[in-house]
Amino acid sequence: MIVSALAAAALYGAGAAIEQRQAAAAPQSAAGRPRLLLLLARQPLWLAGIAAQIGGFAAHAVALRSGPLATVQMLVAGELVVAVVIVRIWSGRPLSRASWAAALTVVAAIAAFLVLTSPAGHGHAAGLPHHALGAAAALGAAVAGAGAVASAVAGLRSQGRRRAVLLAVAAGLADSCSAVVTLAFSHTVSHGLMAVATSWSVYALVVSGAGNVLLTQSAYQTGRPMITLPIISAVAPVASVAIGIGILGETPRTGVLGGVAAAAAVLVTSLALACLARFAPPPEAPEAPEAPEAPENSPLPVLSPAPEPDFEPETGQDLEPVLAGCGP
Repeated sequence: MIVSALAAAALYGAGAAIEQRQAAAAPQSAAGRPRLLLLLARQPLWLAGIAAQIGGFAAHAVALRSGPLATVQMLVAGELVVAVVIVRIWSGRPLSRASWAAALTVVAAIAAFLVLTSPAGHGHAAGLPHHALGAAAALGAAVAGAGAVASAVAGLRSQGRRRAVLLAVAAGLADSCSAVVTLAFSHTVSHGLMAVATSWSVYALVVSGAGNVLLTQSAYQTGRPMITLPIISAVAPVASVAIGIGILGETPRTGVLGGVAAAAAVLVTSLALACLARFAPPPEAPEAPEAPEAPENSPLPVLSPAPEPDFEPETGQDLEPVLAGCGP
């Protein structure tokens, strides 16, 4: 379980960094639509990121087959570290110490929360009867999926950082939905081909997987990786452990003090995410064109370029060239 979950974290993190780099250049008009995936599918580097995500999914399924949902998601949350390092190397813009501290605090707080709420002994979903596990997983997937749709609708109607945050929350919930469906599917496979063909988890895996990819790419498209990557990495495991405890019946081993510590970990995670969003470097603005030099003895003055706008352009938005002036 540990080896498979860590392998999934490494592959997920690498794939997320690659996909974010490509999705940030896509037009905003394609956000949340299948057209976005069609545009990205033309990019070989994006396809490499998808290949890494598929490998991560395979390792994730093996880990979910071997251990409880909460513990596996705790380990997979380490994908944030891999993604942040790769994004930093590509951008060439070093993060401040405060940003690094906030990112590491997010991972540490999530790990502490999931360790405190992890199931005791064999009290996890694998101990449930097959039909009971399927019904509980279907309910958990439906709850996470509904939350993802609601957050995505609100995010697509917003702009700036609010758009990035809401779409990242939607992607995190969609990731949790896919994890729950994958859990059900991994246990269905062991019952033979007939069980696979008649199980809802097979078809739900296709739908949730496609929705997960679409929402994740829409979040990456906002061009704010230091906001979207941490939020996705935080929401997915927290939602998963909530489903594991509240719906799948994974028994936590916390007492009163453990519950207080888990609540403190959630608070620290929220504050660290807020700090990370605040300290995140803004998208790079296009450089202003230089003013052309006036030829000697020219009868006409050369107009200066149009002033730069006082708003921050969104990365990935189509920018039209500005006609500063014309020659005779």
